Amino acid sequence: MEVPVIFVFTGTSGSGRKSIAHRVGHELGWTHVISCTTRPAREKEIGRSDYHHLTRVEFNVVESNGEFVQLVDIDQERYGVRKSDLEAALSLGGNVYLILNRFGASAIKQLYGDQVVRLFLYVDKQTVRERLEAKGTPFHVVEQYLDHYTDEVMYRRNCEHVFENIDMNKTLDLIRVVVKQYQ
Repeated sequence: MEVPVIFVFTGTSGSGRKSIAHRVGHELGWTHVISCTTRPAREKEIGRSDYHHLTRVEFNVVESNGEFVQLVDIDQERYGVRKSDLEAALSLGGNVYLILNRFGASAIKQLYGDQVVRLFLYVDKQTVRERLEAKGTPFHVVEQYLDHYTDEVMYRRNCEHVFENIDMNKTLDLIRVVVKQYQ
């Protein structure tokens, strides 16, 4: 039996990594592994399954029980992937995908090695601002994202594949070609 591939979509905020990941994942029948966070749900996330939103107490209990395979603190919020969620997805036998920042992508790569393929998406800083503002992202959130931009974009050197996402359809085509080599 072939070992499933763990595709990690990472990159700069505002690069379209969630949209791309969900399109490719759905199209190819991959299982999405959802991260946990203490961050409150944003307006556009209500009713969607971008995150398991946990209270700080709930998150701390999961952490103290050793249930996270990956854990990171960003801007006073906590993020993590439960090992049980990842292992359950992998047990289905097909490929899986996660949408993680650079810290999460590195942690998963360190734990699962060559089973992990990181797909890094980015756009220039001005495009990040424009996309976030067009989505109605609050000013302070846009500024937080832009404060992290340089560190985020530098992470692309560590990833197996890098895509500048100016045109979503072209980026999707390029990713489809790349992921075929792992099928």
